[in-house]
Amino acid sequence: MNIADNSEANIADGVAANNIDDIRVKYHPNAGIPPQEIPFAEFARGHWPRAYKPDVSTDPWYPFRSRLDFEFAELALEAALNKEQVNRLLRLMKSIRSAGEVFTLNEYNDLQSTWRAASHHMTAFTKEVVCINSMDGEPQEFTMYYRSLWDWACGLLKHPSIGPHFVFDAQRLFKFDGSSFIRFIDEPWTANKFWNIQSQLPPDGKVLPFILYADKAKLSSFGRQKGYPVVARLANLPMSIRNGEGIRGGQVVGWLPIVKETKEHSGKTRFANFKNAVWHESFRKLLQMIEKESQMGCWVNCWDGIPHRFFPIVLILSADYEEQAVMALIRGVKSNFPCPICLIPRDHISDFPAQCELRTTENVLKVLEDARSQDTQEKKEQILIQQGLRDVDSAFTVVANTDVYRALSWDRLHANFSGKFGDHLWTELLRILDKAGCQTMATVEKNFSMMPRWHTLNHFDEALSISYTDGQKFEDLSKIVVFACHNVLPQNTEKEGYLLLRCLRAYIEFDLYTALELHMMHTIAAGWEALSTFNALMQKYAQKTDNTKKNWNFPKNHTCMHAFDDIEAKGVTRNFNTKPNEKMHGPLKEKYQKRTNFKNVAQQILDVDHLKAVSELIRCRITDYDVYLSSMETIMRSSGGNDDDVEQEDFFHVRLGSRVKQPLALGAIEQRSTTDKAFTRFRAKLNELLNRHFEITGKPLPGGKRIQFQVDSEVCDFSPIFINDQITEYQYIKVNFESTTDWCQYTDHLRCNPSFHGHSRYDCVLLKMAQQDIFGRLVFLFQCTVGDETFPLALVQPYDAPTGPRLAKDMHLNLWRVCEQPRESAEIFSVRSIIHGVLLYPDHTRLGEHLVIDTIDTDMFLRVQMMHKAAGHH
Repeated sequence: MNIADNSEANIADGVAANNIDDIRVKYHPNAGIPPQEIPFAEFARGHWPRAYKPDVSTDPWYPFRSRLDFEFAELALEAALNKEQVNRLLRLMKSIRSAGEVFTLNEYNDLQSTWRAASHHMTAFTKEVVCINSMDGEPQEFTMYYRSLWDWACGLLKHPSIGPHFVFDAQRLFKFDGSSFIRFIDEPWTANKFWNIQSQLPPDGKVLPFILYADKAKLSSFGRQKGYPVVARLANLPMSIRNGEGIRGGQVVGWLPIVKETKEHSGKTRFANFKNAVWHESFRKLLQMIEKESQMGCWVNCWDGIPHRFFPIVLILSADYEEQAVMALIRGVKSNFPCPICLIPRDHISDFPAQCELRTTENVLKVLEDARSQDTQEKKEQILIQQGLRDVDSAFTVVANTDVYRALSWDRLHANFSGKFGDHLWTELLRILDKAGCQTMATVEKNFSMMPRWHTLNHFDEALSISYTDGQKFEDLSKIVVFACHNVLPQNTEKEGYLLLRCLRAYIEFDLYTALELHMMHTIAAGWEALSTFNALMQKYAQKTDNTKKNWNFPKNHTCMHAFDDIEAKGVTRNFNTKPNEKMHGPLKEKYQKRTNFKNVAQQILDVDHLKAVSELIRCRITDYDVYLSSMETIMRSSGGNDDDVEQEDFFHVRLGSRVKQPLALGAIEQRSTTDKAFTRFRAKLNELLNRHFEITGKPLPGGKRIQFQVDSEVCDFSPIFINDQITEYQYIKVNFESTTDWCQYTDHLRCNPSFHGHSRYDCVLLKMAQQDIFGRLVFLFQCTVGDETFPLALVQPYDAPTGPRLAKDMHLNLWRVCEQPRESAEIFSVRSIIHGVLLYPDHTRLGEHLVIDTIDTDMFLRVQMMHKAAGHH
């Protein structure tokens, strides 16, 4: 979709009747559903879980004979208990179980036989031998394991608690900005590819899009034993479910063979072609499970009894570059065209051209046909080398409406965190800091160590002294590196250190645009602009450091050019990021280490994985059953006529926690002012706030008198007072906020604690004010009671003092600077004024000034970008 052409959204009819933020939903014509306009609040509520009535005619723990039997079996599976341990535990339970609980398992064989009965609830793995002619022409056999993709998907479609979340028809979503409806994209069915594929199907056809991931996993501690799992997810499910755990999320559906390399064959083209042939022939076995259905469609009675005709496709392939090269059948980093997506020449992959010819299955097949028609091997190889292709038949051609080159997707984890940043920008920074000397290194290390702690951020005490391999560590380093180095690298636009700092800032801005959980058309445009800025700075830096012989001509430096095209085609990057799939490597490694004899491990791992999936299925049924019974009990209580007794679901904005046990007297609090000026005039400020509250709300003052908290020694008969001089202190506050990114609720966990895990921690906040929002630091959290009303309050030191003219460094690095008010200027606010927690980093070169770490998450990034725009910074 051309982002400049938003003509679909600018529909004049009825615009005057719309409210700002109203949502328009346009369904695919084949859906037969007219467009809808929905108030924003109702659209947001559509993200909440849908209730359903489970089947109560069968015990949810079946085929286990009792719930207690299943609870025991589930625990034994999770704890990886062996036969002897299970029998010992069973004997112990038989001796102590209560008469009221039904427990029928007597020995290990009982448990195993019940698991065997339960295992039929999900599609089991099939073992098949793949035979490929080796380089010497002799057939060589490899073992492939897979479960039917079709049967697995049908199981989800028929599941009563998962089924209601499926979306079968493509949609185009728009949000009203006051003058027109602007399109936005998040889930795959809101993007272009889903819509286009549904347009190619018969009118009654529904798209059943698979997301497939494949990558080698290290099973042993030193990586000598590896596995090659294939993980599947269904793109019809919402991201929060699809990327989660359990049966609703990803499932291992295949286990590919790994061809062992020898020194004799390593690096040779024929051997590489052989490995690719083994991969594709094996993967074809998995895809053949949906081959017929993808061509003709297949009717499935879904969870609600309504049949739909589904056409399965492979919408997204989630993989690192090395796997993508295999999937695309290209020759890798040293080939003439190393990009799996487009035909950019190897020598120009760091030039970032505006347009490159895209690969397609059709043009690749034509090249292969041309090469295979040559009369000599030499001529054939010359054509293939010219295009950077391998003479292997692709597995993906068996699935209709699937183009492997459109399914391959940009991977933020490997391309950005572990690739562009971890392998290149971070190593360049270490080189420059090392060149600057030990004192500079020590200062930067100290800056990292002094970085305020945050609940979603790793803390680095020795950031420069440790080698990292974890993508999450690199992601967190990239968010704070500019703030840790801004006062160390000289502010000189011609110096390589300062230029690298600008590159790092441009990189994290580009990365945050790719990370957005929802994209409006203007954020996609802003993302392209951020990428252009980053590319321009990187080219300038590459020229400046040409003498270092650093090679910036690597594929992952180029693939970011396809990131926003992928977003428009398949939705936001969370739909195709490898991160949730790589999290599954850990449980597989644990199964290898605890549940195998370290010989022929694939079958053993997959047997345990299958039982774990069955266990999750039964656990899901039991949980749904318990929720249903609980809701029915609530309805029965409410039908008695006393609705006040029914506990309502608690939706809240802020909540105080970590209560200090002993109430505090106001006199004791004011004594703190001798060491902390923030408590100066504490009682007077509290009196002013509470009296102002009653004036604004129009509520009657308790006792008809102005509130005047005083200590006992000041009480006299004629004072118009309301005496209740004790308050309760808290050291934690939980803040729920609506993200500006995707309008969903997220949570900040903030501390106001003199000793939190051995460290003083007073977090900062963004406060809602009448004129404009301000930043501040929590000083004291407390709650006081006036009459029958309780007031949760916060003493906050405002950070809204003037900062003076904007510094050149702040412009170059796009920093937002704030300055603290004097400590005695601390004010008392209702905690309901807190919008969001924020992370502020002190500028050690300017007393009292702090930098807003806007890179901490996408919401804070967009909020600060809006502040820059309002201030006229860009």
